[in-house]
Amino acid sequence: MPEPDITISHFLKNRNRFPYLEKDDSGQKRIYLNSGAGSLMVDSCLKSIMATGSTLNPMPGDLTPPERSTALFHQEVRQLIADFIGAHRPEEISFHFSSTNALFNLAFSLGHLFAPGKNCLITDLDHFANISPWETIASARGAEIRRVKLTPELDLDRRDLMSKLDAETVLVALPAASNALGTILPLTELIMEIKSRSRTLVVVDAVHLAPHAPIDVREAGCDFLVFSGYKIFGPMLGVLYCREETGSYLKPYRVEPARDYPPYHLEQGMLPNLNLAGLKGALEYLLELGRTQASRIIPSSNRKLFRLALEAIKRYERDLSLYFLERWKRLGPGRGQLYGITQEDSIGYRTPTFALEIPGFRADQLKKALWEQSRILIADGTHYSAVVVRHLRKEGLNRVSLAHYDGPETIDAFFDALEKIVLK
Repeated sequence: MPEPDITISHFLKNRNRFPYLEKDDSGQKRIYLNSGAGSLMVDSCLKSIMATGSTLNPMPGDLTPPERSTALFHQEVRQLIADFIGAHRPEEISFHFSSTNALFNLAFSLGHLFAPGKNCLITDLDHFANISPWETIASARGAEIRRVKLTPELDLDRRDLMSKLDAETVLVALPAASNALGTILPLTELIMEIKSRSRTLVVVDAVHLAPHAPIDVREAGCDFLVFSGYKIFGPMLGVLYCREETGSYLKPYRVEPARDYPPYHLEQGMLPNLNLAGLKGALEYLLELGRTQASRIIPSSNRKLFRLALEAIKRYERDLSLYFLERWKRLGPGRGQLYGITQEDSIGYRTPTFALEIPGFRADQLKKALWEQSRILIADGTHYSAVVVRHLRKEGLNRVSLAHYDGPETIDAFFDALEKIVLK
């Protein structure tokens, strides 16, 4: 029996779950097209923070009821995340201030593997959060950094990557999806080929992909993966997955009395209970979407529900992307340049994130014009994917980034405002 689909009307009805979608915190109207820089918080996230904040004990333990309750809460959130990304055990999940912080912690934990004669591969497609930590640790330990280039079509040059792998490669850092262009990498296929050629570790930055498509760390075959709570409709929080078998490689910085085993040895200091509560609420929202999708089948687990929800989001956002490309074509030739995947038959390999340039406008000027004339918020700059922008010999690009709480009318509002500026 085919699985039921979540319709456009269902997603649009869900928009009221995001309190600040159509207004800012001062109550003024706006259109938010910058979800790539941080998604909006869902109401269940905010409610969970309020409900949990006054009851949790700061320190988990196993003696008093409040201590036990906090320990159980931490384990519950770890398990939810394990289900969300397909991890084997909740102990493979650790929490950090941000994904950038998590990757620096991971880099220092693996620093002893880097040495003269060793090398590490980073890609020109990546966010700098998955570049700078490896450059820092490699330069400190005398290891070589090898950069994987982009193709003329702004995709990862797979041939270049494979040619730079060898027996001395310590680690390969990959993006799951480009933060600037929205391009999704075929991770399972790519990592399988990497592992067939080298006994290297693979770390994946999945921050940009996490709100747009299912993630399965065991299917992908990666050793480490990060994503951020504030990109999946929750609060600022970095989440790091370390495959259980990698435990012997990790030598993290920690205070002496802290537990010296996963995942606790990776977590410096007390956990931010309010942020964990918000993340739990955001994940429960995704489970609700999954249950709507599973109305005619009996799911076996939360893992199944998460996959159903993200598969439905991906299908819906594919249609949004197609509509965005259709409206873009109406601008006419010479009116602007769109970067990344634009072919309709390849639309499944991108998120609804669009890097663009309008002749005659610097990126900051276009952002300002859209805000001041129409209260539409988009992004400008390098989007922390500076190598992509340098590759194009640009100082910055505009980026329109959508999420599943957007609809065709959101796209229409953007293009109507853009046409008034371009055709003025």
